[in-house]
Amino acid sequence: MYDIITIGSATVDVFMKSPAFHLQPTDKGILLCQEYGGKIDVDQFEVRSGGAGTNTAVGFARLGFQTAAVVEIGKDFFGQLVWDDLQREHVSTEFVVGELGERTAVSVLLISGEGGRSALTYRGASSMLEARDIPWEELKQTRWIHLSNVSANIELLSNLFDQVRKTKVGLSWNPGRKELEAIAAGGLNVESIACDILVMNKEEWAVVAAQQSVLLQHIPHVVITDGRNGGEVYVKGQHQHHYDIQKVQAVQETGAGDAFTVGFVAGNIWRKSVEEACQMGVANAANVVQHMDAKSGLLTKDQLHV
Repeated sequence: MYDIITIGSATVDVFMKSPAFHLQPTDKGILLCQEYGGKIDVDQFEVRSGGAGTNTAVGFARLGFQTAAVVEIGKDFFGQLVWDDLQREHVSTEFVVGELGERTAVSVLLISGEGGRSALTYRGASSMLEARDIPWEELKQTRWIHLSNVSANIELLSNLFDQVRKTKVGLSWNPGRKELEAIAAGGLNVESIACDILVMNKEEWAVVAAQQSVLLQHIPHVVITDGRNGGEVYVKGQHQHHYDIQKVQAVQETGAGDAFTVGFVAGNIWRKSVEEACQMGVANAANVVQHMDAKSGLLTKDQLHV
């Protein structure tokens, strides 16, 4: 029996950081640019496992939870890297799906000198998780489920929400873009979502603008993160708390959202106040962005002073 089972994506992240990347402000945001046909030297280069399914699994494991990850990888070099990282971090690989005919997802992250980044992503096997891949009986016995991006597989989501309603297992959810679009378009009924904690960033929240009031009323805890501006927490439809981030020198920002979610969810499981849970999430995220990948900076329970 596991304390927490995470369900979501598994990738290999290739980080390349250079102050030579040109940042170009536009009316729609900032572009990270380089000369077409040119070459840029990078100062830092790392290859690490990533994806919300594995990032959160490692985060929970470091906090002392018996954790398993349900993710899909290819039976290839990159898939072995993901597998090895989970094993090293004491995350069970019992439910990792390895497919011979698929290729493990890969993201290349181009990081500016300020720590911001642009990502090039090949979804591969991470987008192919299906309802038949889920260990449904084991989910009935776990204490908590954390769900991230499953490429809007409605069958998987519907079955999971139905089971959670019947078993009363806790569920936190950080939906991916396709899930958000399904909610916005009505392909996923908000009232069918059985979720204790919903986490998304400000841009993602805007995607579901027409459904925001229903989500706030239907889901007990809704957390809207806003990068360096902190974030807002709503409890039972009412604004409960604004949190600020810790000001640190960021090496890169990938994984900050997953780290915050791990801290906040753990705080909720341990019955901390909303303010304390936010502080745990903020501390976790602040440490992660000081490292060159999404996992190295994840804190232990002792480091969070719980």
